[in-house]
Amino acid sequence: MNSKGDLDLIKGQLQDRIRDLCQRLLPDGREESGQWVAFNPIEGDYKAGRLPAFKVRLRGGVIGAWKDWRSDAAGDVIKLVAYLQGTDTSGALAWSRDFLGLKSMSREEREGMRRVSQERKVRAEKDDARRRAAKLAGAEKLFNLATTSAYAEGRPAELHALAYFTGRDVPLRAIPDLARSSFRFSSATEWWKGATWSSENGRRFKTAAGPIFPAVHSAMRQWNGVISACHVTFLDPVKPVKAPVSPPKLMFGEALGAVIEISAGPSGEPFWMTEKPAPLVVAEGIETALSFALAAPEARVWACGSLAGVGNAPIGLPCVSWVLFARDNNHGNSQAQKQFETALSKLEESGKTIRVEASHVGDDFNDLAQGEE
Repeated sequence: MNSKGDLDLIKGQLQDRIRDLCQRLLPDGREESGQWVAFNPIEGDYKAGRLPAFKVRLRGGVIGAWKDWRSDAAGDVIKLVAYLQGTDTSGALAWSRDFLGLKSMSREEREGMRRVSQERKVRAEKDDARRRAAKLAGAEKLFNLATTSAYAEGRPAELHALAYFTGRDVPLRAIPDLARSSFRFSSATEWWKGATWSSENGRRFKTAAGPIFPAVHSAMRQWNGVISACHVTFLDPVKPVKAPVSPPKLMFGEALGAVIEISAGPSGEPFWMTEKPAPLVVAEGIETALSFALAAPEARVWACGSLAGVGNAPIGLPCVSWVLFARDNNHGNSQAQKQFETALSKLEESGKTIRVEASHVGDDFNDLAQGEE
């Protein structure tokens, strides 16, 4: 029972029953975008207004892989059990045998379980491939939703969004080389995080849609120009401000490695269609990126959606001569500081010159642009 074969069997079975495992070990969590998301019961990190940062992979990638984005603790499904049970690998395996009912099984039953687990793994890989293809198609579909219109069509949703950006002191019309193909404006987009779901016979289905808001849809493109994710900023239906939901910005699809081109720089050509080098500004948020596009028309400007997105931006392209990383301050946020350091390290791996600038006012350069103290 302590052989490597037993370890592989236990790991495979825990991965097969990953939702049951998460419900047992992290009962206050919930499924979000293919992950089980919860607060860390070991660290006791729950605070009012704070989002959970302990995430376990349920599908896609390595099932059972987990990370606590506050403490940086991470590992595979065996280490998940060990961490949450406060034990070592031997203790985690003993607990897992009880959880899986392996102790009462004969050798033949365990071998049968192993075969079934392998068959499930093959099916899961095929399902993951289909799911990924559907997600990529869904991202482009969301960007081109029937309720959206293109830039400069002058429809009410666009005018509402333009008023929002003007209120943030980043008027889109003031950016002469704005990458217009990056933006669409919606009169009605579902804030899908507010939807309710139910499970039956191992399948999840939506029982009620989330609230509807006007929104800005931004295309997130990979190095070759393919849209792999859609970034959505939800707006208040009446006032030109963000919608009264948390968070007011969501991303759908595969965002890592994808960027929102805000400005094409002096060449005026999309980054996937030119090799003419120019300085590049990378930032997390759209508003910060827009602030730089206004201040530095000689540079190409990208918004990456997150610090992890910045770290995975395709800066190795020939059209990038050197990079300015416009970082948010996130004062007192140790988690964001760790993520910043990781992102900077990944950017430096390109071998290109990387400079870092942070606003001396507020949280980001858009706060500086607005004169916030």
